Amino acid sequence: MIPLLIVLTALGFGAGDFLAGLASKKVSALTVSLYSQGVAIGVAAVSVFFFGGAPDPAAIGWGLAAGIAVGLGIVRYYHGLTHGTMGWVATVMGAFSALVPLGVGMALGERPSGLAVMGVFIIVAALCLVIRRNGKARNPSPGGIIETDEERHARLAGVGDGVVAGTCFGFSFVFVGLASVEGPYWPVLMALAGSIPPILVFRLRKAGLAGERKGVWPLIVAVGICQGLAFLAFAVAVADGYFSIVSVAGALSPVATSLLAFIVLCERLTGRQMVAVGVAIAGIICLVLGV
Repeated sequence: MIPLLIVLTALGFGAGDFLAGLASKKVSALTVSLYSQGVAIGVAAVSVFFFGGAPDPAAIGWGLAAGIAVGLGIVRYYHGLTHGTMGWVATVMGAFSALVPLGVGMALGERPSGLAVMGVFIIVAALCLVIRRNGKARNPSPGGIIETDEERHARLAGVGDGVVAGTCFGFSFVFVGLASVEGPYWPVLMALAGSIPPILVFRLRKAGLAGERKGVWPLIVAVGICQGLAFLAFAVAVADGYFSIVSVAGALSPVATSLLAFIVLCERLTGRQMVAVGVAIAGIICLVLGV
């Protein structure tokens, strides 16, 4: 059951990111994130109504902590994408969001199998391949590739934002894992609700809430449903397994997003991306066999 939930988590977050990318062509990515989180809250609320039972104070507390971490992570991530080099930001964020739960889990006494740990590092390598871009600018002069002071500053700033965002996302997985011991549904609802305030504050500072396009709402709703279901699959999985291992599924979303772009939009995968997909599949196999 846990391997299936791991795959569903990765597919859910990946599909949500893919649809969010389509929606972001019409409105800002921060707007998509804000409203899709609201839809995801609705998905989690339905699960609580049918399966949640009485709320546990610890689950609510850890869930809210996870939500604040998610919100801050999104804010730092978008800041990095805006002011830094996108490839560097995405690479560092993906790596830290996978490695932080592994380190915390092992520090708390989790002892996953060697095969599962190897799968984690293989997947991190795949993430670096699938989303990394060259951070340097090409100069047509005979000097070849150079990096200006401004470009280097942007790259280093992006690395810092990626570290902060990835760490926040990683700890959000940890907190949901700790909260899901007594049941996964309330922690997911609290996590999604807790993510709204940081995103809302940053969104209002950027551009207010006016000017949204009606045609984008079906995509935003679809994004929210995918995110809500992915969070639920993750929480159910960590309730029965090591969050240090299951958390890697959340970091796999760029691989799933690339595959969906290839299948739906017929976007051509680069050689590096094709290798990354193969490496990711190998890592998933190790992870599944080692769980």
